[in-house]
Amino acid sequence: MKVWVLTGDKLETAVNIGYASKQLVGGMDIMTISDQATITDVQRKLSEFCGRIDRGTTERHAGLVIDGKSLSFALDSAVEKDFLNLALSCKSVICCRVSPLQKAEVVKLVRTNVKDSITLAIGDGANDVSMIQAAHIGVGISGREGLQATLASDYAISQFRFLAKLLLVHGAWNYRRLANVILYSFYKNICLYMIEFWFAFLNGFSGQPLFERWTIGLYNILFTLLAPIVLGILDQDVSASTRLAQPHLYKTSQQNSAFNTKMFWKWVFLALFHSALLFYAVYFLLWHETPFENGQVFGIWYVGNTVYTAVVVTVNVKAAMVTQYWTPLTHFAIWGSIAAWFLYVLVYSHFWPTFPLAVEFVGQDFKLFTSFTFYGLFVLAPAVASLPEFMYIVFQKTLCPTSIDRAIVADVEGRGGKVCVHITQPVYCSVYCGIHYYANTFCR
Repeated sequence: MKVWVLTGDKLETAVNIGYASKQLVGGMDIMTISDQATITDVQRKLSEFCGRIDRGTTERHAGLVIDGKSLSFALDSAVEKDFLNLALSCKSVICCRVSPLQKAEVVKLVRTNVKDSITLAIGDGANDVSMIQAAHIGVGISGREGLQATLASDYAISQFRFLAKLLLVHGAWNYRRLANVILYSFYKNICLYMIEFWFAFLNGFSGQPLFERWTIGLYNILFTLLAPIVLGILDQDVSASTRLAQPHLYKTSQQNSAFNTKMFWKWVFLALFHSALLFYAVYFLLWHETPFENGQVFGIWYVGNTVYTAVVVTVNVKAAMVTQYWTPLTHFAIWGSIAAWFLYVLVYSHFWPTFPLAVEFVGQDFKLFTSFTFYGLFVLAPAVASLPEFMYIVFQKTLCPTSIDRAIVADVEGRGGKVCVHITQPVYCSVYCGIHYYANTFCR
């Protein structure tokens, strides 16, 4: 993460600000470009400083200070690449006596030419508005200079010191929340609707659905609605105090480790695996089964509702496995969604003939809740589907923990919990430690 200072103050004041904020430190090679009359002079200076960098001055010891007049030449299309290369090679860059337009041009220069860069501009006055709007993310400080910067920004803070918490804490939390919500939304829909695809091979592609139409419609409205909401609003992997004390944890967000092509296809393949497993597990276990004592056969809606139950339980258990921070609302959202499905079966099975719908659902509550086969499949199928991923997570967090995993463990232990997680411990301890990991994370 690089911090550049773009200010309208004069050169001496800007340098003092640099030392006061530790952008410039003693022993640093300060390269100053000021009062250059022509673009040729600026180009010569840039070449000289680039040569100095190449000869061994490391990025850790180099700082660049340039004034507005020289910057106007440095931003020329013929010179801007040299200026950008020099600036990126320095630890600190201070641009002084710059106009609001020049601030925006510097931001656009980085945003356009640096691959995979994310720019953030922060300011407190009207002269920072153009810079704030040019960056990917604009942060305004509400203060004595008015609210112009705040009104033009994406985020507003009252003091500059809150920027660290905005980035290291809320930025990292929201990145992970958004990644999980997007991936989980794909997962839960693929998991249900691909079952209709598997069923098509058995019904001759006749278009016969396996689930009742209102049941399908309520899947995203009722039975899997709350889990992604609490994931996107309440979930947090590491506490705020730990993130502020260990800024290096922010690297996982910069590396895009939670949301990338590999992670997307991992969730997609997991959804395909779960959909196939849940459907064919129920299908083959009921192939020659008569689930009722009176010898009555089950029928297509019994099979569909049994599969649907397994899907609702599995996708909500998946949300529980992703969740790192449990609150009463989280418990209500995940376990309440599963309970809502059973309540729905009880109520919806008695709609007909009072209401002109749900003919297919008549008597389904009795068939399902009086069948031991249903209870066995309702517990067994989601358990079998979730077990491989659970074991993978247990082994990964036990034997190869990431920096985030270690921080979570430290968080739990700091709150009085105990977690047995260590890279050198034997494999036979993995399940034990993983269960302790989840139990303490679940309760923290």
